[in-house]
Amino acid sequence: MVTPKNNHELFSDMIQKIRHKINLKAVILFGSRAKGDAKFYSDFDLVIIGDFQMPFLERIKWVLWQTPSVPVDVFCYTPKEFDKMFHSYHLTAIDAIGEGVVLFGKDFVKAYKKHYENFVKHGMRKTDCTLVPPSF
Repeated sequence: MVTPKNNHELFSDMIQKIRHKINLKAVILFGSRAKGDAKFYSDFDLVIIGDFQMPFLERIKWVLWQTPSVPVDVFCYTPKEFDKMFHSYHLTAIDAIGEGVVLFGKDFVKAYKKHYENFVKHGMRKTDCTLVPPSF
């Protein structure tokens, strides 16, 4: 089973291939693989943020061609799309920042981590079925 220690190694070639084609901002592993409670059959969930010029579904297809031969779900966003999702408390963005492992782009993610901490400070939390947004 792939462990958190070698997630960076597993996705390093993919990250380099993407960096050669676009201005890549961040790659974040989230979900069970990031939290360390994955089963042997669990997939890898990746948020990939970069200056994509192609439509949403085409960028996902293109990125999937760059990934290693493991089960993976990719969520590919431009910085503007990700920012809008994060500040709208979209669960994918919130989980990536709050529970994710940054494989690339620690500087890009740093500001989001601070915002996340502020959200939590103001009451944001997950329940069994929803995300409760902060109350400012």
